[in-house]
Amino acid sequence: MGSPNFDLHHFKDSQKTVRIHRNFYQDAKRLRGYFEEVFGTPLKADSRRFCWDPWSIPGQYRLLRTPAESFFPKSLFTPFLDRLLTWGRSQLGCQMISHPWLSAYQDGCFQNLHSDVPHGPFSFVFSLTPWKQRKFQGGETLISKPTLLRYFAEMDSGQSHEERDLITALPPAFNQLTVFDPRFPHGVRQVNGVETILDSRLVIHGWFTDPRPMLEGALPLKKILKPMDAFAEGILGTLGSHQLYSGLLTLRVHIKESGDIGGVEILVANLLDSIGRPAPRKLLNQAILQTAFSGERIRFPRSTGKTMITLPLLFQR
Repeated sequence: MGSPNFDLHHFKDSQKTVRIHRNFYQDAKRLRGYFEEVFGTPLKADSRRFCWDPWSIPGQYRLLRTPAESFFPKSLFTPFLDRLLTWGRSQLGCQMISHPWLSAYQDGCFQNLHSDVPHGPFSFVFSLTPWKQRKFQGGETLISKPTLLRYFAEMDSGQSHEERDLITALPPAFNQLTVFDPRFPHGVRQVNGVETILDSRLVIHGWFTDPRPMLEGALPLKKILKPMDAFAEGILGTLGSHQLYSGLLTLRVHIKESGDIGGVEILVANLLDSIGRPAPRKLLNQAILQTAFSGERIRFPRSTGKTMITLPLLFQR
């Protein structure tokens, strides 16, 4: 099955629960510098400091938060939003992001484990915390390991397990973007040891949203709709016939001038069955190849150049 000129490629992070992008934004120091400018002289009255919502839900959340777009000047924050949007569109197939929060964690602040599926298929945390110089304990981003959700299917019943065996603790290093599947319970370890806002755990966070197709290249949208829909329906039908999966599958489809599909890259494959097992790579490959080359072969119109479609497919149980 397949074509000798067809390339099928899995991105190395395609099935990872957590993605970490270090040194994400070239002007992270400017964002941090503005924060330090605002809060660096606490004895001087400055209306820019009167922004925090001391959000507290007993036993679940305690932190200071404010809309990041309201706190930072537009000239500083818009380029950062553009960087986030560009990354989400190219790496995840998500067109938009939620309005991000700027959150600070002082002594006693935390988020206990929770999930927030309705907000978007990916959560993100961008750190403005000078982690190596921190004066507090705690503050790590906590994300449940896949084995926790499949505990009785995969764990040895005769073996004890501690938090480190069940939860991933990620230090929010400065200028690090952490992206993860929000279906996995996650939180923030309680911060202890600092009272001042300048010494707090400081992050910008939100969700990547609106997974929708994106088109680049020679073919116009109206000419790809029918074959693109046929390709999407074929994959949804093939995978759905094997097992009930939920999650996001994002493909980058490369179309030749001839109209043939020249290759498919799997950008995201966060498909889980009812007990949290990921869809096997072999099954994903079979679904793509079967759809592209079996029966009525998917063909796009001829064109004068190559075309690329980023195609997110949302599976729901």
